[in-house]
Amino acid sequence: MVNNPCKDFIREMLQRIFRKVFGIYSGEGSHAFRFARLAILWAFGSSCLDTLSDGLFLEKIGAEFLPRAYLSIALGMIGVSTLVLYSLRVTSPYRILIFALGFGVLICATSAFFVGTSPPMWFYYALKIASRMFFAVMIACSWTFTDQYHDLQDAKRVYSIYSAAYFFGTILSGTAINLLLDKVGFSGLLICASISILFAMAQAKGIALKSKAVHDDTMEGVFSGSRDSFSSVVQLIVRSKFAIVLLCLSLFVQLLLTVTEFNYMDSFGRYFHSSSQELAEGQIAEFLGKCRALISLCNILFGVFFYGRFVRRMGLNNVILITPLFFAAVYSGWVFHDAMFLAILGLVAVDGILFTVEDNCFNLLSNAVPAKLKSKVRIINDSFFEPIGMLLSSLLLFGLQSGSRWLGFTLTLIVLVLAFTIRAIYSKALMINLKDNALHFERKLKGWLFSMTRREQKEAKKDILESLRSNSEETQLLAIESLLQLGDQSVLPRILQVAGHFGTHSKIQFLRLLETSSFGSDSRVIDAIDNWTYENESPELSKWANYYLAKRGLHHPEKVEEDHPDLLLRGAAILTMKKSLANQSLDYAALNRTIAAKKLDLMLKSNLIDEMSLALDILAEDASLEAAEKALPFLSHESVLVKRSAARCTARLADKRLSRHAPRLIEELSAARDNAFRLSLIDALGKIADSTTIKEILLASVHFRPNERRRTEEMIVQMGLKIVPLLLTLTKDIALPERARILAGKILGRLALPQLQANLIDILDIEIERAYFYFYFGHTIQNQHPLYDLEMLQSALLTGYQSVIDFIIHLLGAAGSLEDPELLVRALHSRNAKVHSHAVESLEKTCDTRIFRLIAPLVDDLPLEEKMAACLSWQGDYPKLTLSELLGKLEQSPSLFDKVVAVRLKAKLQMPNWKQQLREQMKQSDETFHQFAYELLEKP
Repeated sequence: MVNNPCKDFIREMLQRIFRKVFGIYSGEGSHAFRFARLAILWAFGSSCLDTLSDGLFLEKIGAEFLPRAYLSIALGMIGVSTLVLYSLRVTSPYRILIFALGFGVLICATSAFFVGTSPPMWFYYALKIASRMFFAVMIACSWTFTDQYHDLQDAKRVYSIYSAAYFFGTILSGTAINLLLDKVGFSGLLICASISILFAMAQAKGIALKSKAVHDDTMEGVFSGSRDSFSSVVQLIVRSKFAIVLLCLSLFVQLLLTVTEFNYMDSFGRYFHSSSQELAEGQIAEFLGKCRALISLCNILFGVFFYGRFVRRMGLNNVILITPLFFAAVYSGWVFHDAMFLAILGLVAVDGILFTVEDNCFNLLSNAVPAKLKSKVRIINDSFFEPIGMLLSSLLLFGLQSGSRWLGFTLTLIVLVLAFTIRAIYSKALMINLKDNALHFERKLKGWLFSMTRREQKEAKKDILESLRSNSEETQLLAIESLLQLGDQSVLPRILQVAGHFGTHSKIQFLRLLETSSFGSDSRVIDAIDNWTYENESPELSKWANYYLAKRGLHHPEKVEEDHPDLLLRGAAILTMKKSLANQSLDYAALNRTIAAKKLDLMLKSNLIDEMSLALDILAEDASLEAAEKALPFLSHESVLVKRSAARCTARLADKRLSRHAPRLIEELSAARDNAFRLSLIDALGKIADSTTIKEILLASVHFRPNERRRTEEMIVQMGLKIVPLLLTLTKDIALPERARILAGKILGRLALPQLQANLIDILDIEIERAYFYFYFGHTIQNQHPLYDLEMLQSALLTGYQSVIDFIIHLLGAAGSLEDPELLVRALHSRNAKVHSHAVESLEKTCDTRIFRLIAPLVDDLPLEEKMAACLSWQGDYPKLTLSELLGKLEQSPSLFDKVVAVRLKAKLQMPNWKQQLREQMKQSDETFHQFAYELLEKP
């Protein structure tokens, strides 16, 4: 007797071998085999129906009448496709699949009844047409249904299994035809087919009840049924270059399929009629059954053992070339010599290569079409484009029957060209798909317009101009803001016309928009605002208009009241005395400036926040170093309003002469949390352009918001090539926080891309090793030491792992390997499986193959045991460290993050001599670590 532990070990080993062979992860078996059973059941029924109808058609009608059948099938499928597309708007793919299966049961049962009698000739036409239409609808509906439950990375592994299951059903049908046709006849086999399809209906219902769908991350996903109109679907296709090329490829593949099917059926018909005086009933059907059974067996072997591996090793964009190259090889001999073995190769190309390679490739490639179109693209292709292809091919065959093999060769060349086009644009299409489903808060209007086509830009501008007619002043202000950003002189009169009808509050908002626009000093703008000061009855608007004009020196000093009780008018008076362009004597102008300076000093010394803030805004109009230094003390004011005004003033007046104050600005930058305040200080540091402060600025950027980091990046880039050596050092320095290193790497990539690329592999090798270390111990440390509460350490290690992965992706983007690393990082963090899988696919298609293979186990959505196995494979075998040894290893790391985690946990667990060890460690650490260490040591 074999003991139970041995049985368990053998079972576990067999399960591992099984999962390895079929590419299934732990826990996926039952899920995958539900879909495999579904494919086997409906494939058996469909293949029986299709093979028997082909045999009967060739025997009773003849191959020369096939173009008529193709024409009827094409016209019928166009009607069916319209019905299916409409059904997707009102119901789910599951209900459509059930209806299609029910239609198949009806066809099989009806045919079983009639074939036993002496049916008229039209019956064989009807059977051929119905069987092919059922097959086409089932291919479309079953894959659309299956796609609900799989993301792209799952599909690359298991779709070949589902295809193999389909071919297994075909083998069963071919075997049944060869063994049972003589015994039970056509009627018996058709009844078996109907029973098989009934079981498929039951299996589909079980999947819908037991399996969890993987939803698209869009407002309307595959599962709810889109409510888009037919015209909107067409517009989506037209806007997507990838979708157009993919559907064109499918169209010409269908043309090639139909022509090739006609060629081999014609060859088979002539061969059997010439080799036998009296053709036995069912002889051609038996031959086709044998061939299709053998081809299906080869398809299973290829699909299970080779296709998935080819896709992983060669890449999907290379595997799509297999089909046209195989057809080219067949037709290059067939056009010169009509031989039986070439006809059989034609059958292999249609029933083997097309279904094993091309169909699986189409399923995977469809993930790169726009998300709103994805739920429909399979239906559109199988039920609309393929019928059109069959229609065109039948028309071509009517006129070119004698040259049908040359027609097939020409179509092969066209398919080859389209496959190369798909290969060239696939990775870009994936990235576009991710971008279209992401929110880009960082983009400005010009950026959005730049990403559009000329026609789309024209439509967007037209929509913005239409918004000026809105009844809402808020909408009109948004439209005006957009038009001012575009800087188009031709729309200024219309903007002023619309603004003239605004209320007081909206006109004041309009004045603020003009302050930052290129039209601020335009004569047409000045005339309009000057008219408002007289025509408008609102004192509030008059004050703002006077202040606006005073900033531009357009008031006379004699017409202002310098001691006016209203703060804004008093500010306008000070600005007028400082900047008036009116003709004045030199002494009078100097006197006015002296008075204005004294009034401004009094406002700066005021205890009123509004008064100080306005004084700082007025101070910003002085182009002097002294004015900038006057504003510096206010950066530490307790009022955010005053701090913002001081920062704006400093940013406007800063230059290289203010470099001695750069440390003060960085200190304020690090301590602040207000976005507007930070952005102004970043601008000030950019004008100072002191390269010695780069490290401190990068450290401060760790806690910045995205727009603050982008502004910092632009600011440092302006410092030029002199900072390249420093940036390279900072990018390599793992003692710095990852976010600081990411920013350094981005700037380095913009300034000196060759230097970053030359050092990329060395940097990433270290980071990948750190990622594996963090991941492995983050998932094992608690189990190794169950007596301790190590949740903090576990969380810190996994956070460190994620930070390192983000750094790797950002650095790949900086080095030019990835187009949009920010987008990929967000997608990899997404909880939506389909978005995550698209990000992994984009990484695979765009970054260096060696690097992707190293990081793939960490970023792909694999079961934990697979990732742990990858960690052990990378390292060989991680030692089982004691808790003290692991913390000691983290303490010796150059990473500040590792040191802080180790020290914090030692303090929490009150490990022996932790304070003494911390004091020793402080002797070799920088100031940042000292601050943290002192806080721990001071705690009781």
